[in-house]
Amino acid sequence: MKRLLILITILALEMIPVFARQKPDAPLAPNDYSWMSHIRGGHPRMFITADDIPFIRHAAETFENETFRTMKKRADALIGKEIVFTDPLSRTGEGGANRMYGYYASDAAMMWLITEDSKYLDLTKRILGKLTDYYRLRVENNLNIEWYALSQVCAMCAWDWIYNDLTPEERVSYGKPLYEVMCRIAWHGPGVRKTRFRENVSDFRSGCYGVAVLPWFVGLTFCNEGYDDAYCRDMLKRGYDYLQQMTAFRAEMLGTKGGGASGVPWYCLAWYPYSEYNLIHTFRSAMGIDISQKMEYMVGYLNYIDWIRLPGNLEYGFGDSSHYKAGLPVGYLNAHVHELANIFGERYPEIIPVAARLARQYDQRRNWDPIPFMRLLHRFDPLAEASKVEVAQAKQPKSMYFDTMGQLYMRSGVGENDTYALFVSGGIPKQHKHYDNNHFTIFKNGFRALDSGSRPEPGWHLPYYYARTVAHNCITVYMPGETFPKYWGGPAACEDKTLKQPNDGGQCNILGSGLLAHEETEDYVYVASDATACYNPQKVYGVVREMVWCCPDIFVIFDRVCSRKAEYEKSWLYHTAAEPVMNGKHEFS
Repeated sequence: MKRLLILITILALEMIPVFARQKPDAPLAPNDYSWMSHIRGGHPRMFITADDIPFIRHAAETFENETFRTMKKRADALIGKEIVFTDPLSRTGEGGANRMYGYYASDAAMMWLITEDSKYLDLTKRILGKLTDYYRLRVENNLNIEWYALSQVCAMCAWDWIYNDLTPEERVSYGKPLYEVMCRIAWHGPGVRKTRFRENVSDFRSGCYGVAVLPWFVGLTFCNEGYDDAYCRDMLKRGYDYLQQMTAFRAEMLGTKGGGASGVPWYCLAWYPYSEYNLIHTFRSAMGIDISQKMEYMVGYLNYIDWIRLPGNLEYGFGDSSHYKAGLPVGYLNAHVHELANIFGERYPEIIPVAARLARQYDQRRNWDPIPFMRLLHRFDPLAEASKVEVAQAKQPKSMYFDTMGQLYMRSGVGENDTYALFVSGGIPKQHKHYDNNHFTIFKNGFRALDSGSRPEPGWHLPYYYARTVAHNCITVYMPGETFPKYWGGPAACEDKTLKQPNDGGQCNILGSGLLAHEETEDYVYVASDATACYNPQKVYGVVREMVWCCPDIFVIFDRVCSRKAEYEKSWLYHTAAEPVMNGKHEFS
């Protein structure tokens, strides 16, 4: 027996401009190593050249003085102190000060370049000597350095930057041991060596900040030093191949409007973009080649950063986001806005005013960026440059569909009292996405319809509620005896290990929905989405949702649910921060 269930809900709320941009994606060419013939013979060539030092000093004295003072303070704290690595054979190198010494080395070396005070040169050498010994001790015991490899990149930068101020003997005595241990950290994989506990060996679809990126930097830093030039060239090719795959994947993921390698900001817009920045900077410094022209898809990050924001720098809560405070990674986003403006602003000056607005909104800096010295490479501050750029103001859309992310955002403006909404449909990435197709979030002076649940690690709540359809504003159809796929996460020590996965009547496929329509006029935004393929075909043959946003503050949600049996219970889920109260026949609060 078949039955059609139709649910209509009207939500009253309040108003409009925005920014959208799209750029062609052109990732790096595979198997093209012609750039190797352009590698500089001298040093420095990691992120900077000798010609950059005056600009770095200018940035340190002016618009990036805060970055300079923070780095100097860290370096000064180590002057005259013994370099000590506590518990060097701990099971993992994460946590504590040990993992930070790679960053400390680049702090000291950068201070030497800027101030020419010899105490920083001496400090750099002391750190590098002790750090190399620490790295060697850990790899000899098959232990990781840490989850992120960027501190090791910074250590190589330090050697590269002080190279010209080392004696020929010191260049070898500091360089060769560092090169050898970096090769042992970087060279990994089946048949090469055993994987180390908490070693990040993820592929190009991830954040690309683990040991897999190291071959590129090892090859660039030490090529032509005579240690093993053939091996360095092999490292460079392997590193390039990995990063080429990354750029191709990310270009696809950003699509025509923008996005990230995941639809969750704390993943795709925290550490992830640094892999691309690092590639652009080192290509320029080591080869004199500007590859940012081939990576213009990255401008889409700026558009995505613009649309994912709610007032107060809150986020919508999509996927594996933390719902405790619902805060965006503001410090990272501040860094990304400044970086993207500096990389692409000269070619596309129209992004500068947008970057300036976002920089004002995301106004908090991290004390420690993933590449601590990167801001000193900037040539301008977008906040200062925005007033110099004249851009024709195009009419702002009320909605933007990020097709690869499977997220359609709607907003009446970018102010504190505007109306904001998210509708979930389509998309490519599975990582960190929930069983939430056709879900909606509405925000107006607070969350009016929200994404519920949290992510305790460990804890059954994560895989058994938080990620499942029941935690979202979706439709559930209960079919007795239905089983569901597992989501990541597991029980806490105090929880029953044999607990069975609950049957919440939700979706069994993370992907499978598709947008049927998206229409925008002066008065409304209309969207329709088919999520049938996300449910078990034995219980439904139709789950379609239509949503109309009647500007400025009314939402109409219309669902068609066709079940295989009439007795299958249907639920229309609507999660709110507090219990809704009806005010007459047409409004609730």
